[in-house]
Amino acid sequence: MLETKLTAKSDFVAYLGIKNYEKVNENLIKPTVIKFFTAQKITNPKPIEESASFADLDFDRKNFDDFFGHFYDFIIDGIHKTNGKVEIPVTYCITLDETNCSKTCEITKIRYDEILLYDQPVFYFIYIDIKEVFACLRK
Repeated sequence: MLETKLTAKSDFVAYLGIKNYEKVNENLIKPTVIKFFTAQKITNPKPIEESASFADLDFDRKNFDDFFGHFYDFIIDGIHKTNGKVEIPVTYCITLDETNCSKTCEITKIRYDEILLYDQPVFYFIYIDIKEVFACLRK
């Protein structure tokens, strides 16, 4: 979901600053996520916790070791074993950067990319076009 991140370490202006992101979340992002995961037959996806948000701007570009370690901690954080069965939650985040999403869902035409653990999806980037965000805000 869209959020406001006030703790970024850089002074770089965020991709998007809007006052009423709840409207965008409810009218654009939530329906897109539901539509996408329904098509993927994934019933219980969860967004990365807002308090766990991150940006590449928060890491030293000379050393990406800390970035990827930090990123993968959030992807695998929820994997656990219950009654002898391994449960692998599917997490996702919304991106406004289409270069993060090289695939297109055949059913929904939503652009995305995924990270797999063996053949099991564990994380999705879901692309939302900035034009759709602005159109949603105008309604």
